[in-house]
Amino acid sequence: MRPPSLTVNIFRSRSRSFTTVSGFLLVIIIGIFDYLTGPVFSSLVAYLIPVIFVTRFAGRTAGIVISVASSMTWVLADILASPNHSFFIIHFWNLLEKLGIFLIVVFILLKLATIEEERKKMLSMLAHDMKNPALVAKGFSERMLSGKVGSLTERQREYVRLINHELSRLERLILDFLDISRFESNKFKLNSVPFDILLNIKKHIEAVRIEADKKNINIFLDFPEESVLQINADAVQIDRVIRNLMGNAIKYSGEGSTITVKIAVQNKYVLVQVKDTGSGIPEEHIQHVFEPFYRITNDHSGSGLGLPIVKSIVKAHGGKIWVESEPGKGTTFSFTLPRRSTDRDNK
Repeated sequence: MRPPSLTVNIFRSRSRSFTTVSGFLLVIIIGIFDYLTGPVFSSLVAYLIPVIFVTRFAGRTAGIVISVASSMTWVLADILASPNHSFFIIHFWNLLEKLGIFLIVVFILLKLATIEEERKKMLSMLAHDMKNPALVAKGFSERMLSGKVGSLTERQREYVRLINHELSRLERLILDFLDISRFESNKFKLNSVPFDILLNIKKHIEAVRIEADKKNINIFLDFPEESVLQINADAVQIDRVIRNLMGNAIKYSGEGSTITVKIAVQNKYVLVQVKDTGSGIPEEHIQHVFEPFYRITNDHSGSGLGLPIVKSIVKAHGGKIWVESEPGKGTTFSFTLPRRSTDRDNK
């Protein structure tokens, strides 16, 4: 069995190769169309599409190669379409001109990607450096509350509690930011193990019943009785997904509402849905709910990174996540995860 890091590297290499080949095919198609239509079609934008596509997803070397291919194809299509209209030196100059344009675009894209990567690294380092002082300050505040450094008046104790609470919020924000940075840079390693997602969800439902009871919220579980619900996944991270979705459902549901957690089997995937009957999400916000720091309301109690992290976790497992909502009627978050292969499945 290959180690996870080796498997990821092989996948990335194959993905880059596929992207480069796809770019070449696109260049050939554009060139053929250019030849058939003649100078009427010749378009810088058309030839820029494969250059940008390959550079963005396959890197510098592939971008340079596809730039050369695009330039040569463009000039060749022009020569074949009107072979008697210009001299060789003019064709050569056209080739250099087009190649120069494409290479400028390639290096601009690479520079922007480098700047973005450096920005992410800088923010990640900043968050990491902030973590230790926050933990130390929280430790001192907890010692003060425990009475180990002397007695406090009730007012002093209340202030220290507030300080401790805000430090806890800061700690969660820093940890969430570090996690989303790792996911975005593909440095987050999953520790996949076989486990039963149905038992996992049942455990979470029992854990949140206390909070649900405070708002008189009923929680129902809908699942197939005789299906195998084993998956290969990082149990800690899947816990995080379910905890976040159920926590949000309770948070944004009103008194006496209902939350339904549904599990279904879809071929090689397990589908999990968390449906509430809360206020719903306005249509203009739906497409933004998985964006970092995006907030639908003015509630700043969370980090604004919960749903982006949930999406990153599901995506890292090879699944998908989406949301459906109707204002005034409720919201449904759905996600899929690959099932664990069993002997019965392979028969």
